[in-house]
Amino acid sequence: MIQASGCIFLSLSTNRVMFQQRSSTVTHANTWGFFGGKSENDERPIETLLREIEEELGMVPDIQRVIPVNKFTATNGNFIYNSFVAIVQDEFSPILNNESDGYCWVKVGNWPLPLHPGAKVQCKSKQFVKKINTIYEQHTIY
Repeated sequence: MIQASGCIFLSLSTNRVMFQQRSSTVTHANTWGFFGGKSENDERPIETLLREIEEELGMVPDIQRVIPVNKFTATNGNFIYNSFVAIVQDEFSPILNNESDGYCWVKVGNWPLPLHPGAKVQCKSKQFVKKINTIYEQHTIY
């Protein structure tokens, strides 16, 4: 079985999320999706996510909190994808590795195109959008 984890970053100061543009050398090339990747050895989903963030961003930003938002399991049970929202106070500029051709910060619902097939399923879900908006509201109430 293959497990993977990925996230979008949510900036509390701008209420925008960051997406990764996948490079032309990876599957689903030149599409926009979440930062992340496959688990190694016996990693837990959050361990996979943090390792992948450091690999793909060249650093780990000052993450205030990581919140699980979805767990997709393929019908045959051979693939599981854990999605997270990583909360940061401010937008930042990553130093991308060769798995990415770019990144962008966008308002929720103003998704970059074309979306990675997995990201598309989530981003088109009203429940997913509601979760992101709820996370933002809960973390900006004083």
